[in-house]
Amino acid sequence: MAPRTATKTTKTTKAAKTTKKSARPSPKPSSTRPARPPSTREVADTLGVTLSTPLKPEQIARLRKALPGYAGILDDVAALLEADAGALNLPDVTPEALLAAQAEQKYLAAREAVAQAVHRSLFEQRLQVDDRAMKMLEKIARRINALKEDDRDLPARWKLLLDFLGTFRQGGARKPKSTEPAAAEPAAVEPIAVA
Repeated sequence: MAPRTATKTTKTTKAAKTTKKSARPSPKPSSTRPARPPSTREVADTLGVTLSTPLKPEQIARLRKALPGYAGILDDVAALLEADAGALNLPDVTPEALLAAQAEQKYLAAREAVAQAVHRSLFEQRLQVDDRAMKMLEKIARRINALKEDDRDLPARWKLLLDFLGTFRQGGARKPKSTEPAAAEPAAVEPIAVA
């Protein structure tokens, strides 16, 4: 993937700048209607990369693993190859191809680093929101359990929340108690002592 360059220049007037500023979404989404997240294509366009279909695990396994720091020596290898091109006789490997691979690798690696930083930030922000929301749900459940003696209908009204939390907090959904008497358990067999 070769680096993208912008060749289009546009004139911007004061009116156009005002329109652009007002068309931008607000930094904080409104509480009534959240802003639409950008599509993957929009993010890829912003980063200047092309979306590709995900590789299958077996395709990834067949790819050669990059050695640490290999991109830094591609230009030196290109210079050596140019000097010894006749002796090595590799028509499909050229100094230009090595330099193009180095430029593409640096271009993609820089954008990958930005995308990883954004992904990590989004992930950690979502974890914090999950923590805050779960804390509120647990606080409601504790209050319901504390007040259930005063208002016996309270747990029934909050059954949705209590059952939801109970499913995940106590290792699964509660199983209904069977009305049949329990079957007799087999007698425990004592181990035979060897003398």
